[in-house]
Amino acid sequence: MSELFSGDAVIIVCLALGAIMLAFEALTPGMDLPGIAGAAFMAVGTALMWRAHGSAAGLISLFATLLFSAGAVLISVKSAAKGKLSKSGVILSGTVEAQSLDAEKSLLDRTGTALTPLSPVGEAEIDGTRYNVLSDDGFVVKGARIRVIRTEGKKIVVRKVDN
Repeated sequence: MSELFSGDAVIIVCLALGAIMLAFEALTPGMDLPGIAGAAFMAVGTALMWRAHGSAAGLISLFATLLFSAGAVLISVKSAAKGKLSKSGVILSGTVEAQSLDAEKSLLDRTGTALTPLSPVGEAEIDGTRYNVLSDDGFVVKGARIRVIRTEGKKIVVRKVDN
């Protein structure tokens, strides 16, 4: 049994676990722990390879590890941009409509309703459209009536309307 956990078996297990964890992290970015643990396993496996088989094998293991890690990063970036992740709730997509500068200027003096608590940032509905807004006077409770008092670039500044 001790032969199983010595020599090349430990190196193979470390490198394999590292590869599996990095692949998992690449397909589900944002988890962090699998990516950190995968990198650690790959580093330990490479160090053990270097120690057990010399610098040539260590360098080959290091190069393969770096190549695999770069591939995992590319898959992660591609998944975040175009894959399932971009369509999930992890990345904001489509919940707040795109806002043009002209549309924001036309919102001046319009009233709406706070859809979330504004503390001081949150979402509000103005003329049937959802916007990210900033409260001018601090916290505003969900459901409160608000009025657009100014726009600053893409920022829509609102104030609570007294009923």
